Amino acid sequence: MGKMNLITLVRIGIFLLFSGLMILDYFPNIVFNNMSKTTMTIGIIGVVIIYMVINRKTDEDNEKNSFIGEAAFILYTLVLLGVLTLMGGKSTVGISLNNPILWFVLLLTIVEMTLRYRKINA
Repeated sequence: MGKMNLITLVRIGIFLLFSGLMILDYFPNIVFNNMSKTTMTIGIIGVVIIYMVINRKTDEDNEKNSFIGEAAFILYTLVLLGVLTLMGGKSTVGISLNNPILWFVLLLTIVEMTLRYRKINA
């Protein structure tokens, strides 16, 4: 298995584990009843660490792919929050589209990504 395939599988794993945590947060009594949040959190941290170790080489193409991946993850998170809310779920930890802290963090992330994008293209 090539490095690119492994990186793609790890990225998919990150999305799946993150989605599972969000679903568990919004619908704690319906799904993943036998799996704890701690287990899923440890899983996602482990997968992210593996991803960082595999993907530690930083060249220009990798920077652009990383940038696109981060933007896709932000968009995915917002869509997931919207869908889970429309399905009638309510976050047990307060992560929602109505939370001003979420929008503040999103704004800071967009500013940071914009500055990094300009640096890449300079």
